[in-house]
Amino acid sequence: MKSISFFFSTCFLLLLYACDSDAVEEGSSTYESLKEGFQNPPNRAKPKVYWWWLNGYVDTVRLKEELRAVKEAGIGGVDIFEIGTARYSNPGNMVPAGPAFMGEESLNTIRLAIEEATKLDLAVGLNLASSWNAGGTWIKPEHAAKSLYFTKTSVEGPSTQEISLPFPEISKTDDRGKQRLIEFGEDGKPLYYEEVAVLAVPANKTGFSDTTEIISLSANFDAARGKLEWEAPAGEWEVYRYVCSNSGEQLKLPSPNSMAPIIDHYDSAATRAHFMHFINKLQALLGDFENTALKNFYLASYEATGSVWTSSLPATFEAIHGYSIDKFIPALFDEQFLAEATAQKFQQDFNKTLSHLITQNHYGKAREICNQYGLQITSESGGPGAPLHNVPVDALKALGALDVPRGEFWVNHHFYTEDSVDVLWLVKEVAAASHIYQRGIVEEESFTSFQHWQEGPFDLKPLANKAFSEGMNRVVVHGFSHNPEGMGYPGIVYHAGTHYNDKRVWWPKIKPFNDYLSRISYILQETDFVADVLYYYGDQVPNFVVPKNQRFSAGAGHEYEVVNTEILLNELSVEDGELTLSNGASFRMLALGEDSKVNPEVMEKLEQLAEEGTIIVGPEPEKSVGLSNQPEASQKVASLADSLWQSFSADLTTEQLKSGGVFSDVSPGQMLEKLSIPADFSYADQSSGQLDYTHYQSEGLDFYLISNTTDQWVSRTCTFRQQDKTAEIWDPVTGEVIPVGVYQQTEQGIQVPLSLPPYGAYLLVFKPQSSSSHYEQITGAGPHPPRLAYLDEGISFLEEGEFTLVQGGNTRSVKSQLKTKPIEGAWQITFPQNWGAPASAEFPSLISWTEAEDEGIRYFSGTATYEKSFQFNPEDAEDFDRITLGLGKISEVGELWLNGQSLGISWSEPHTFEVTDLLREGENQLTIEVANTWSNRIVGDTETGENYTKTNISTAYRGIPWEEAPLLESGLLGPVQLNFTTTIAYDEE
Repeated sequence: MKSISFFFSTCFLLLLYACDSDAVEEGSSTYESLKEGFQNPPNRAKPKVYWWWLNGYVDTVRLKEELRAVKEAGIGGVDIFEIGTARYSNPGNMVPAGPAFMGEESLNTIRLAIEEATKLDLAVGLNLASSWNAGGTWIKPEHAAKSLYFTKTSVEGPSTQEISLPFPEISKTDDRGKQRLIEFGEDGKPLYYEEVAVLAVPANKTGFSDTTEIISLSANFDAARGKLEWEAPAGEWEVYRYVCSNSGEQLKLPSPNSMAPIIDHYDSAATRAHFMHFINKLQALLGDFENTALKNFYLASYEATGSVWTSSLPATFEAIHGYSIDKFIPALFDEQFLAEATAQKFQQDFNKTLSHLITQNHYGKAREICNQYGLQITSESGGPGAPLHNVPVDALKALGALDVPRGEFWVNHHFYTEDSVDVLWLVKEVAAASHIYQRGIVEEESFTSFQHWQEGPFDLKPLANKAFSEGMNRVVVHGFSHNPEGMGYPGIVYHAGTHYNDKRVWWPKIKPFNDYLSRISYILQETDFVADVLYYYGDQVPNFVVPKNQRFSAGAGHEYEVVNTEILLNELSVEDGELTLSNGASFRMLALGEDSKVNPEVMEKLEQLAEEGTIIVGPEPEKSVGLSNQPEASQKVASLADSLWQSFSADLTTEQLKSGGVFSDVSPGQMLEKLSIPADFSYADQSSGQLDYTHYQSEGLDFYLISNTTDQWVSRTCTFRQQDKTAEIWDPVTGEVIPVGVYQQTEQGIQVPLSLPPYGAYLLVFKPQSSSSHYEQITGAGPHPPRLAYLDEGISFLEEGEFTLVQGGNTRSVKSQLKTKPIEGAWQITFPQNWGAPASAEFPSLISWTEAEDEGIRYFSGTATYEKSFQFNPEDAEDFDRITLGLGKISEVGELWLNGQSLGISWSEPHTFEVTDLLREGENQLTIEVANTWSNRIVGDTETGENYTKTNISTAYRGIPWEEAPLLESGLLGPVQLNFTTTIAYDEE
């Protein structure tokens, strides 16, 4: 099918294509393989879905049907995710309780799912808990999550009396009134506990700047008797007894028969016990995992609450920081215990210890264990962090410890920081981790929301484009809810997410959207990210990467990569005057962010890089972090900062700058401009943000993903920083590859006129070939190029006017004329039975179903069929060589047949089809199927008391009662018309 891509692609010409064919084939194995993979993406590039098994209630017959539906929809795999249902999303106990997770029945169902997926060549991941965090009924107390508890005993000295220190009282419920899952012995104490420290602190005193007045009494304490032998000095003292025991924190939302404690995420023994439980159980059923569809285990984002402790923390803390944590423990419970500066530095040391422990003992250990058994570990180990969750990590390092890092992004939520940073857009962070740790895949939990059945695939497109522009290269749709037989339509669903299963109205027509996601994903998986600036995000913990160009920007038209301390110190060098990472990526300069903190090793590295010719820009960072490097290290950092940082002067020459230096008062964009480094991608009014971009490359091929961020057509002359290359448009909607025949080489790069439809996106692919004959410019439409489409045969203008084509100093005037012929008259519409609408209806003109007088049509959800005959007279096409059929607006997805021949599915604007060779003289028959969403029928049922639909979600978008939810525009809205255009061929005289 020739479809809409002809309207928003740039053109090349047959003669040009023929002239370059030999050059394309020569040494083009990479080109040909990438092109083949783009047009027919492999499984690894196809989207996956969370496969929600709500309450663990699974129907094995439906399970097989759903896996087939996943395969047919162009989805590459599933992550099995058993989870409970919130009370508010399970009225009347509509979703029954299934068996306990990982019990015998549960295991047999998991085995069946993996075996069926293996037959279908689908990849399977398994979430390692019933909901999240990691945990389960098999977790023993010594492996469960831990906290510190304490008692405080007042002592007045001088005294030599033996002092009784009571065991801390541990509440059976947490601060929110939720049951703590802690096992207690007959003596009333937890089955698991460890003595941590006994400290004597001067009473009624806070704000300590050091710990010399605090006395460690751990060696004097007899824990068996609960007695302390201590000659208390004169004065009033408070004696603290600190005990480590289970926090009792349980899984967030387990199925009813799977309530259990979470593991100690900071203890490698706990991680091993947890993972080996799954491996041993599954191996007994499946044998060698490499012969099955099971490819990865999955850990959701870490969202534990409350204070955190683990047995190895004191020893690890001292090994990393060089001092004991014991005397500082009170500061974990009392913000006023230490002087402010001391408290901040100690907290940083404590956070770094936690980051090290969870990264090494949980994520790193998980990867080690999985890899031993032919599996990979996938996780959202980089957050989201504050203000939503307490995640004490260097996010890049935690993500880099995995095989496959995963982030997430949401739809229409309200979680933003005070400076409007999107807390739930974790894409740039995950991409950077995957790049610098050379993991290859950037997975994203995608389209999470509370918009129940409100959206169609076109609504998701701009979000996908934005995520791709930040580095996503595999989509994991949140999510596909399993529906046992008898659940009805739209069926049961998890309370959040874009409901993406075979009960969706538009599901039979979803494959082209999945193909779109797959094509872009494939190219970004197989190529390498290109950026001008390397951004160091500091040595503080916790530390997270915010969305692209928020809080930091490399300048308009310039990309940046993000790096952490570990990679900066160990993987960054200077080669041929450029910064180079071990993954082969190179950069023009290093940038430091606002409020960055550095340690002495980083400062020495910056000094070394500057001496080797690196340009470093950014504000002078804080001189030190933590107590472990005081005061000598702090002085060293300060000394280096004083000698390194210099003020930028416009008088500095490019040659002087190239010798390296650290500049505090110039932005990356300003420095790039001073160095005469043009933007990698630019257009006239770039500050408008109408076009977004990202740049990848592989063996001399450069791929620019260009996306329209608006709901209107955008035509611009775009400049790409390329020299002596030719270009093609790779259209991810259709998979078509169209050579570009209008471009001009300038000193700044190659200029290409582009027209992109609403939320359109293309891959501009530049090949290292000698240039051949081509048009250089199109002028005459004002400051921007006319709306145009480029075809293999030539240029097709999509607006009227007089334009000038420039070629080799010669000009050619072209008058563009357009002609449209509306397809007028009444439409016959048929509706499926038993959904409230009449069997058929006649629409005198095209309107939204919600405007119909018939209540059954007004509230209709489903797929309706439009039919109409129209006359075509070939004389209408005189002076035109191309005819397209435009459907106008569709809500949400349409599929078209002309004279019985399928033209395909259209889910993205503009809904236009090539029909030049398909029209008949005389009568032509048009058939259009249109699918909307479930929202209107649910609203109708709520308002009328009818029961066509059945679901566990009792509220609409973000908690709005269904009876208050607005009806959504639906159906074929038009205008439907034939469009006549003329192709301006390259070699036309």
